[in-house]
Amino acid sequence: MEADKSSIPPQQTRLIAEIDPPKGTRLDSFLDNALRVRGRVDSVRVTDGEHAIMRMSPLAPCLALLEKGVTPTMIINGRDRNRISFQADLLCASAMGIKHIVIKEGHDPTEGDQPVARSSGDLDLATMLKCASMMNQGKDLAGEPLEGATDFDIGVYLELSDDVNLNRERAEYFIQLQSFGVSSVTLGPTYDINIVEQFVPFAEQTGIKLLTSLMFLKSVTMIRYLNNLAGVPSVPQEFLKKMMQSPDKKMSGVGVAAEFMQELAELSDGVVLLALGWGERITELLDLIER
Repeated sequence: MEADKSSIPPQQTRLIAEIDPPKGTRLDSFLDNALRVRGRVDSVRVTDGEHAIMRMSPLAPCLALLEKGVTPTMIINGRDRNRISFQADLLCASAMGIKHIVIKEGHDPTEGDQPVARSSGDLDLATMLKCASMMNQGKDLAGEPLEGATDFDIGVYLELSDDVNLNRERAEYFIQLQSFGVSSVTLGPTYDINIVEQFVPFAEQTGIKLLTSLMFLKSVTMIRYLNNLAGVPSVPQEFLKKMMQSPDKKMSGVGVAAEFMQELAELSDGVVLLALGWGERITELLDLIER
């Protein structure tokens, strides 16, 4: 990483927009959201059943972006796949021209809109990383040769916790990630800058790019809900006060996000903007920081 990010203005911060595929067959609204930020962010990510909510697979949206001249990053989770379907989807993505992936374990299905669904239980993060690494070398997970190797830039997503020891373990995991050829790690969203700081030395040691996630706080109620969730990093009280004191309740979350984004940019190589079903807020933030 660069030695000093403290003077980076918002216009120079590397920004990534994370957009959900449609819950249906129509790609119009997805493409509208993606094309609206084209040229204003550095890249677009397509989620994969985020928060265990059933949506279109990211494959078709990524292909649609490629056809529009936008280079996508595809998130792929292990929750919904076994090792056969995981490899099959990676081969499909590579054949379609998708070169950037982010591997994610995926949220528990009980958190989503179809809580009776079962996860495959076949894939942990290490197995998925080994698989992607081997496919880049022209072999499948069983060691059999492929008719054409993949050429993925491999990223990883790591959830954060309110347990300092768990976060420490995940930071130390960077050493192992380096052996898999991982180029970047995206941390889950948090408004606690102390948590992010734990990961910085390990990113610097391994040369893996550290990306942070910026979640828009929709309301005071949302903050209180998050602060009552077990295992989730709490939102510091200072942000609750800012939301409560803002004269413009609609834009208060965007203003708080824009301010905190600068703190994240000083510690990381880029910031991922999480719309969480609030896609218009991404463009409002970009307007606010004159990006």
